[in-house]
Amino acid sequence: MMARENIKLGACNGTFKGTQLGLTKGGVEVSVETTTHPVTVDQHGETVIEEFITKRSFKVTVPLAETTIELMGLALPGSDVQDGQLVIKDGVGTSLLDGAGELSLAPVSGGNDEPVRFPKANTAGNFSFAYRHNEERVYNIEFTIYPDDEGVLGYFGTAAP
Repeated sequence: MMARENIKLGACNGTFKGTQLGLTKGGVEVSVETTTHPVTVDQHGETVIEEFITKRSFKVTVPLAETTIELMGLALPGSDVQDGQLVIKDGVGTSLLDGAGELSLAPVSGGNDEPVRFPKANTAGNFSFAYRHNEERVYNIEFTIYPDDEGVLGYFGTAAP
């Protein structure tokens, strides 16, 4: 029988490259996609006899409700904050892997909720926002997760290094 304490609710706080991402609206989403290669042979027709993982990728979408020039600078690689303004550059040739940093998600409900940590994450700077008189301006920032030198994409849980 499953224990009710294993059912988790609530929001999380995000940190990217040591900077708190601030308040969010709409929920932080983590998605994982695994691609496989099914093996078939003539002797078994179309029946799959083995299957191998060929790709595993994570995307994390953080809907920023609280925005500052510094946060927007983090969300637009290749741009700079100068004299209190964000100078947005075309970013052509900017290595997203070289600029990757740690992305951490920490549940705010406390208790036994497990944090998630991705050692190498970055955003290409794709997002949209709208100016509306009756809604908060929300920037949905999508992070791509890259493997570290040992092939690790992330850590889930409090015992994570």
